[in-house]
Amino acid sequence: MRLPLRVLTAGGAALALVAPAFAQGPGSQRTREFVSASAQSDQFEIDEAVTALAQSENPDVRGFATRMIEDHRKTSQALADAVSRSKLAAPPPGIGGDQSMFLSALQSARGSEFDRLYARQQVLAHHAALVTVEVYAASGDDPNLRAVAADTSALIQSHSAMADQLAAKMEEGQARP
Repeated sequence: MRLPLRVLTAGGAALALVAPAFAQGPGSQRTREFVSASAQSDQFEIDEAVTALAQSENPDVRGFATRMIEDHRKTSQALADAVSRSKLAAPPPGIGGDQSMFLSALQSARGSEFDRLYARQQVLAHHAALVTVEVYAASGDDPNLRAVAADTSALIQSHSAMADQLAAKMEEGQARP
């Protein structure tokens, strides 16, 4: 599926490392940015999935959302455990400002437009998350967080493929009502 350039540009800018480093503390700025971006990404996935379960009647969308909640709760816990083992400060809770705008737009959509928008946003979110974890897994400076990034990479890659398939299905109108 090809997304319009304006969507890719906005999505990439919004979902790349979305938050500036939180309060100075232990760990490098790069590590703090990775922790913040990963935590926000997980929370964004969970918040969007909860919204999808509340608003969508499409079984494909609901199944994907249920899986996102389960998996991103696990990745959030793995991140929190690694942060604790490394004696780093926990990231502030919540999502970034750009993610808030995406979530707000999603919450305003209805029906099949909701399903299409959710799928498109999931494609963007997972592509951005995958880049974040792959880069940190390859060159991050905290061994506990590098391990979490490496472990999480395969899961996010599978989510990305699932999101691509869901988006294609929603765009082609092949989704079950």
